[in-house]
Amino acid sequence: MRPVHARANAVSAALVAVAAAIAALAAPAAAHVASSVGDNNRYLKLTPLGDRVRLAYTVFYGQLPGVELRRTIDTNHDGTIDEAESQAFGARVARDVAAALDVTADGVHQSVAWSEVVVGMGSRATVAGAFSIDLVASLCLAAPRGKHAIELRDRFVLARPGETEIRFEDSPGVTVDRARVGDDPDPGIDYKIVGPAPVLGEAGPAGGIELAFTAGDKAVVVPDAACAAPAPAPAPRRGLPIAAIAGAAAAAIAGAAAITAWRRRRR
Repeated sequence: MRPVHARANAVSAALVAVAAAIAALAAPAAAHVASSVGDNNRYLKLTPLGDRVRLAYTVFYGQLPGVELRRTIDTNHDGTIDEAESQAFGARVARDVAAALDVTADGVHQSVAWSEVVVGMGSRATVAGAFSIDLVASLCLAAPRGKHAIELRDRFVLARPGETEIRFEDSPGVTVDRARVGDDPDPGIDYKIVGPAPVLGEAGPAGGIELAFTAGDKAVVVPDAACAAPAPAPAPRRGLPIAAIAGAAAAAIAGAAAITAWRRRRR
């Protein structure tokens, strides 16, 4: 029998792992490098967990493009970007990016639903420069833990493209078996493309991003509803067989007839 303190330590370790996973899910979409002056950058981070791959997607608008965009975001032309204006722009970018992503998880196509859309304006002034849109989604696996594969094709066209960075992030209990970006079968944990990146959206074995991994027993399954298994449908209520219903009806009729005859005899 395991000592009580050993069991307590195991439970504490499990709680710490779950808490760390939840904190990671709540973190900003990606760590930002310095913004460009005249270009827009894109950052993708894929983090495999026990029941999903966390996709963090950031669009980072550079200084000059940022100034131009801020003028269009300021729809009431008061020189500042209020919360409603920034959220409207963020929602539009989120829709455009989601529509441009083609995701297959364990052989099943799934749409991308963002759980977070964070607009990082910094200054609200329209004359300010760079800003970012951080997006987070959960790509759900067919079943918790075990072997899994994700394929992602990104056809989002970035205006004035600077660099695109794809990062594969480790997590406890998960072993990355294979990763690929375009036709590169060994992209490492960080892979950068400078300029346009049409290869991310191309079909076939030399296009897009692929990640295959094994989630072991210690891989974190996040206790939220994003990738929860659907509740089993209630079992259909079984009705009585037709023969039983007919027999019961006949018995009721016979019983009623017997009672009627008995009453007549007593008169």
